[in-house]
Amino acid sequence: MIEKKLKIFLMFLMVTCTTLLFPIGMNEGFSKLSLDLSDSLNFRLWFVSIALDNVDNEHPLFKTKDCAGFVFYSLKEALKKHDMKWIKKTGYRGPIFEDVKKYNYPNTPLSVNIFFDGKDFVPYVTAYNLLMHNVEFVSFEREHAKVGDLVFFFHPEDPDFPFHVMIYTTNGFVYHTGPGGEIRYVRFEDMMLGDMAWRPIRLNKAFLGYFRLKFLTD
Repeated sequence: MIEKKLKIFLMFLMVTCTTLLFPIGMNEGFSKLSLDLSDSLNFRLWFVSIALDNVDNEHPLFKTKDCAGFVFYSLKEALKKHDMKWIKKTGYRGPIFEDVKKYNYPNTPLSVNIFFDGKDFVPYVTAYNLLMHNVEFVSFEREHAKVGDLVFFFHPEDPDFPFHVMIYTTNGFVYHTGPGGEIRYVRFEDMMLGDMAWRPIRLNKAFLGYFRLKFLTD
């Protein structure tokens, strides 16, 4: 128990140190990608809807089949222009919203390099670097989270994939179970009845909390 707490403490200490060591490139990059309130809301709606659409309608464009890859896919598709060409290409069957107006992926201020890995902006990062450099802590409490926020878990007993990320939908979570797994949607109430190691509550030491993508302004 003490060892697990120490690892979590060291992880958040690294977040602080990274911010101090790489303030200019990181902050300037996220400033360029920053979305206003309207764009942030439209991104959130697309982000969650695209993720949920994949539960029983997995898109052919979704290739990197793990938890972080699923977040990346849903995020990038949410930033695109959602015309009929896009709908036909993805097979999307969900609701339609306004597109993000500031830019449309891959034509962003940083091209395809919209994730920070601790040194540079790159096209993809690991779940660890997604947590360390690309999100901000919101709370351990659900009432402070918003649709499209992310939740992270840390299981050091799994050395290959100790970090896991899910997308919060307000009434549940959508996520990929990992390599060789599948996309699932689970209601909050059902999560609370399941394995303690996956319950999104402060009492679960593996639960790291709710986090918000840095390019969102709300």
